[in-house]
Amino acid sequence: MYDTSEIARLIKRKIEGTITAEELIKFSELAEENPSIRSLLLIIEDDHTLLEDTAIYLNLSMEEEKVGRRNRLLDKTFAKIHKRSKIMLFRKAIPYVAAVLVLSLSTLYYYSLEQDKLDIVLIEDLAPGSNRASITLADGRVIELSQDQHGVVLNDQLQYEDGTLIQTMDNSEIVHATISTPKGGQYQITLSDGTKVWLNADSKLTYPSRFNGDNRLVELEGEAYFEVSTVAKKGKKAPFIVKTSFQQVEVLGTQFNLKAYPDDPGDTHTTLVEGIVSLHVADKTLPLFPGEQGVSNKQGISKRRVDVGPYIAWKDNQFVFEEIELREAIKILSRWYDFDFNIDNAVKPIHLYASINRSKSLKEVLNILESSGIKFRLERGGERNKLLIFN
Repeated sequence: MYDTSEIARLIKRKIEGTITAEELIKFSELAEENPSIRSLLLIIEDDHTLLEDTAIYLNLSMEEEKVGRRNRLLDKTFAKIHKRSKIMLFRKAIPYVAAVLVLSLSTLYYYSLEQDKLDIVLIEDLAPGSNRASITLADGRVIELSQDQHGVVLNDQLQYEDGTLIQTMDNSEIVHATISTPKGGQYQITLSDGTKVWLNADSKLTYPSRFNGDNRLVELEGEAYFEVSTVAKKGKKAPFIVKTSFQQVEVLGTQFNLKAYPDDPGDTHTTLVEGIVSLHVADKTLPLFPGEQGVSNKQGISKRRVDVGPYIAWKDNQFVFEEIELREAIKILSRWYDFDFNIDNAVKPIHLYASINRSKSLKEVLNILESSGIKFRLERGGERNKLLIFN
């Protein structure tokens, strides 16, 4: 760590010609150790008018209350440089400014590292997710939904499942709204046609205030379980369509789980519990039957037979891991307990088997998973919690 006051003093004594032989040796050593200091010294040797600003700048700490003062100093320095019209002086100014900026960035970088070290603390546990969600209306207003309620119902008015009024609706025109759950949140919504939707953590459903016409269309980002009501229009069943980034799911009346998180590796999973659905990707269509799961991405669509239980367990407040890869399991946990994570490169690929209630704390869950031979450390840095996974 350099003593900035000492550097400024040596610069001043060298320019004045009062520097001793011993100080000159020390001065040279400092310049050799730090190229930024060396460049700065070479320039300001001939520039007495900037010496005072340099000393002040070197002495400024990175404390928040002094950042404004540092910036004003840089502005003042630039102003002095711009006043000089001689080409020779302008050439002097360019490397000087560069050196100052290098010093500034270096100081900020090391300061940030030190702050990160100081801010990181070990934490014991994290609470599980809960009923948390908000609704963003067409006019931009946001309604924060009660954590004491499980879901909302949309009809002539917006209300909680127990009948408590949230907002009176104007049904003279169709408007769209979005219900969103954060990480660590879940909620339910009953749409105007009676369709019920369970939203998992970190998910968004955009829907109309009422359905009109032959199609019922909603858009999903994240994960949701749908229990679609059957609606007839002019003697025909009106299809219900769920649109995601990669596909459209068309149903007439059925139950299925749809997982379409943006941070998943490009795959959208549609798991059918009952009924029949059709997946549409580009110009391709694929029907699904109960017990089948459709997988769609940029390359196309495919399907496979699965045990639907593990894929819909979250709706019944359970984690069911059956031969699930470690990273995928941790990603699921991270959405429910709201943390970031990092898996050490030395951790070998493993698959997990466990059935755990989602009401347990994270520590309880990790204690169960540690039986697989992996270890965990939970820490907090800044505003985020982070889980480190290692052997």
